[in-house]
Amino acid sequence: MEEDDTNFKYHYLDYDIGGDEMTGISPGITSTLPTKQDWDNCRVLVKFLKLFYNATKGFSGSLYVTTNCFFDEIVVIENKIQQLINRKEDLFLSSMAKKMKEKFDKYWGGVDKINLLVYIAVVLDPRKKLKYLKFCLSQFLEETIVNEMTSKVNNCLIRLYEFYASQDSVTVEVPSASKASKLEVDDDCDDPHALIAFQFSSYLEEEYSSVCKNEVEKYLGDYCEGAKDVMFDILAWWKVNSSKYPALSQLACDVLAMPISTLASESAFSMGGRILDPFRSSLSPMMVEVLVCAQNWLRSSLPISLRKAMDNVEEFEKQCEKENQVDLEAEC
Repeated sequence: MEEDDTNFKYHYLDYDIGGDEMTGISPGITSTLPTKQDWDNCRVLVKFLKLFYNATKGFSGSLYVTTNCFFDEIVVIENKIQQLINRKEDLFLSSMAKKMKEKFDKYWGGVDKINLLVYIAVVLDPRKKLKYLKFCLSQFLEETIVNEMTSKVNNCLIRLYEFYASQDSVTVEVPSASKASKLEVDDDCDDPHALIAFQFSSYLEEEYSSVCKNEVEKYLGDYCEGAKDVMFDILAWWKVNSSKYPALSQLACDVLAMPISTLASESAFSMGGRILDPFRSSLSPMMVEVLVCAQNWLRSSLPISLRKAMDNVEEFEKQCEKENQVDLEAEC
């Protein structure tokens, strides 16, 4: 770029007009063009900032669940910060990462700083559950802190489940094989090996039923499902398994309904200022709400673009500033 673009080179020229008589430095022109080390730092920073861009883009989604995916992004960002801290050969990046780590720990660095509901959303993801939470926390925290945090999340989940179960008077027992089904297999099955295998399966179910006292224990004790499914739909999974976990599925629907970011809703309702302009100022609040919601519903099949939404918000703010300026000038 230095050889091909004269404007690029001109931008980094530093004109020293006066010079310095004390040091004997004469007036001249010095170049502050980026060095190879500067470009290397830029490459690292671009990859690092892309993590924040992807996280913001994922959190601002409106057509899928976002509460359960925040933890993945947080773990990835913390892992990258730690990698930059360990770059002892690059003091610039290492010192920058240490300051970011201090800021990161301010919000995510202790038991008393966690929001239990968003951690419970991670546990209610059948692909992850409590084991995933414990595994990720163990990558950065001491064992005692990890055990304390996971225990706190587990206790909160049990309390929420007990509340939902008491509200709907739901008493759940882990289903086991009935005697009728055993007799039916005994009469119809001619293969002794299949008979023994079925009886052993029934025995395991009965043993499992005696160990699991409620839906939470059963859910956490089951294998994680859908971990390799790219198109996994968490809400569809809870709908299918609502008969298996009636109270827990209601809890999951309420917790997973929370958006991890309010950007989507803010961008939807920021159009209210454009609807209620000076030429339509007589619209009632109810009519404005109807227009905003109708437009949002009509566009519900299209995903919200983060960049477009932010551009609309900025354009609206600029328009408001111009109108305020015009009003001030008119008053003066």
